[in-house]
Amino acid sequence: MRLIIATILAFTITSSVFATAPVENPIVTLEKVGDNKFQLKYMEIPEGKVTVAIKDKSNRIIFRDVIEAEKVFYKNYNLNKLDIGKYQLEVFNGKDGKLSGFDIVLGDQKEEKTFYAKMMEVDDKTLALTMSNLNGKEKTLEIYDNGSLIHEEAITGLTFGKKFKFTNLESLKNIDIKIVEGNGVGKYIFAN
Repeated sequence: MRLIIATILAFTITSSVFATAPVENPIVTLEKVGDNKFQLKYMEIPEGKVTVAIKDKSNRIIFRDVIEAEKVFYKNYNLNKLDIGKYQLEVFNGKDGKLSGFDIVLGDQKEEKTFYAKMMEVDDKTLALTMSNLNGKEKTLEIYDNGSLIHEEAITGLTFGKKFKFTNLESLKNIDIKIVEGNGVGKYIFAN
């Protein structure tokens, strides 16, 4: 019981230190990990089966994956055998229905750079981030400690700069920082 109370207290203190921005569905993320390769992360224990469907531009399901898991899971998808074009990846569960939808563009098209970010270690407890938001669209900054989300905030406007001091960490070795686009696709800018 003491452990539960201590955990809740620590989470409350951590949450009060950081202001959070609402995210459509932080349970499911999709990250590009290579040419036409993506990693789906399901960040809570699923209740029942999870279904992943990939639809083509005519909204026809061309691939379906039913996943039974009793823990948080990551699933890799290699889409190299699909034709060049636009696709939609959707994630469903039995309890909530559709959780998320992600737009995917396959092909030799150069990926348009939507931001430029620079992360610097100020000292052994502090990171500084400066960012130019090239397309001006809202993005989300996510900070993870050992894979657990500890901070997120919306990035609006054309520039962003902030220092992050981590007083409760021994080192920055387990910190990962990701910028997530409006369509849910994220890119790590600082990962150990």
